[in-house]
Amino acid sequence: MAEYEVKYCDANSILIINSNGKIRHLHTPFRVRCVAEIGKFKIGSFVYVQEVTTGDKDELIYLIGEGAYYHNNFRITANF
Repeated sequence: MAEYEVKYCDANSILIINSNGKIRHLHTPFRVRCVAEIGKFKIGSFVYVQEVTTGDKDELIYLIGEGAYYHNNFRITANF
């Protein structure tokens, strides 16, 4: 599975950069797959990110439903 660098743009979008340096600009809502069991989400389930924010240490946080979750608990499926 390809890994991407994820960068915050604004509350409604992120940039993903693949290993070849290609960039995609994703706007909310975008779909992510859970890679860790967190809250009510099971590993492998897909959810939609409704908003994006950052924490105190600039860590990326996804707002999904009523909760806020660190982005490293999810993977983005994207084609370049």
